[in-house]
Amino acid sequence: MSPKGNHTALNRFNNKSDQCKISDLTKACDCLDNLQISIYQLNKEKFIYSNLALKRILGNHATEIINKSWDFWFKMVSEDEVLSVKNKINNFFSMPYFNAPYVLKYHILNENGKRILIRHELLLHYLEDNVLAINYFFDITEKEKIEDYFKLANNTYKDVYDKKNLISPREEEVLKLVADGFSSKQIADKLFISNHTAITHRKNLIEKFKVKNTAQLIKRVSRNIELW
Repeated sequence: MSPKGNHTALNRFNNKSDQCKISDLTKACDCLDNLQISIYQLNKEKFIYSNLALKRILGNHATEIINKSWDFWFKMVSEDEVLSVKNKINNFFSMPYFNAPYVLKYHILNENGKRILIRHELLLHYLEDNVLAINYFFDITEKEKIEDYFKLANNTYKDVYDKKNLISPREEEVLKLVADGFSSKQIADKLFISNHTAITHRKNLIEKFKVKNTAQLIKRVSRNIELW
């Protein structure tokens, strides 16, 4: 099933679209050499555009996502990461609108079978009568190779939010599963703990990260999850 936008937000807009303005946007994107962009239109629940820079990386796959939407995109995601990516993207579209990038990092396979690590930023924009999810993609495969050298040289690598002091190892496990979109029941099953314990961990994380609810916790973590 393809992700769907927040209907409360969508109801504020009708189905009329200003094609001229969208055309201007896509022309601007076509002029970019290094930034890969694809645009998803929530009103129509489909991708409407991928720029030339993205096509140079994905080849014909960039055209296929226009025809087949998110289902095809998920088929490109590495098998061991696809469930997490699906959960995160579905969470993004189910959240109330917030004006901040939603950041993911995962591997995909291009049409030649090459494994690519991408940083994927999702951001909602309103353009006249349309709600557009702008997808920014960055090929960070080479960065991953360099970081691997440092990880091998220093096994103590880690730390966003000084999390060693902030949260316990078990809370860190729960936090990553929360960021992946798993429910308390699913977290309990995965970690072989009780549902009550999973809920308690979630509440403690909300308190430690000084947010009001799970949605805000996911937002906070998703912006920095690529650093973990």
